[in-house]
Amino acid sequence: EIEAPDCPVLGGCLTRKALLYQKCSLRMSLGDIKGAMKDLTKALKIDEFYTQARESRACIWASRNLKDDGTVHAEFSRIISEHHVDDRGNEVAYAFLAITTLGDPSLGTFRDAKAWYDKMLAASKRRDEIYGKRREDELPPTVRKAQGKFQDGGNFEILNSIPGVEIVTMRGKTTKRICLKCGAKTRADGGKLSKCIKCKSASYCSRECQVEDWKEHKQLCKILNKELK
Repeated sequence: EIEAPDCPVLGGCLTRKALLYQKCSLRMSLGDIKGAMKDLTKALKIDEFYTQARESRACIWASRNLKDDGTVHAEFSRIISEHHVDDRGNEVAYAFLAITTLGDPSLGTFRDAKAWYDKMLAASKRRDEIYGKRREDELPPTVRKAQGKFQDGGNFEILNSIPGVEIVTMRGKTTKRICLKCGAKTRADGGKLSKCIKCKSASYCSRECQVEDWKEHKQLCKILNKELK
């Protein structure tokens, strides 16, 4: 009876979209992921600006690999645009934006991913200022995952996920790369990309891009020199 389709407000205080969100939480606790996704989608059909539902759906998409990086990235970009600057969920949204950008060259360069990561760190710091300092193990899994990707220079899988860094695989094949600064696949004249003479792995389409990117690339260059010898 409580779900009469013609009644937008239930019990005088519970809106239908809020009921659907609560049903989603219950379904998730019972392991009914498909049912939970349907409830969130229904809630968003009622109110497309119901950011709480959009955020939950995007987290499920990303954590369970239900959507590609581009779709997840677009969803969290919208979520950030709708969130208050001090929303406690910002750190997770920025973490997903950093991870998806790092994993998909079409979403941006390593520099872009690092910018999202820096925003994640700022959001985490702000959250702790407002709600209290947390231990490392109390941070959201996605935030810890992003930290690992940007701090663990000894992981070849991480290095291999950075667009603009050339890695030779175990089978001797060279991974395809793009300009670390602008994302170009070739030089302006159509020629092959140039490599950093120090690490011999980072690729650039021009001298200008390499000079402009040096401040960002300097730390990564040291990591590559150490790990790829």
